[in-house]
Amino acid sequence: MSEAMWMDRAQSAEAKLATLKQAYEPAIERVKQFKANFGIRERDNGELVIDYQKFVERLGAQGALELRDVIDEKYQVMKKPAKKPVGIKRRA
Repeated sequence: MSEAMWMDRAQSAEAKLATLKQAYEPAIERVKQFKANFGIRERDNGELVIDYQKFVERLGAQGALELRDVIDEKYQVMKKPAKKPVGIKRRA
């Protein structure tokens, strides 16, 4: 293989890499922003740390009730439910 051919291959690979980077960088940024908005951090070992206060704030009352229903179903948590705000419906 000639040097010119290797140069062409390298340039082609660099162009493909740049295109891929342009495609995935916005997605990575969206994930980072989503995690920050919901109080989710990731440790160096990949473990997620959740700020539950911030998470619940961002969910809102309706989302929090839906999450509670899912948790109750999954873990059979039988705490007495708190009074729900007016206009908020639990999922069926």
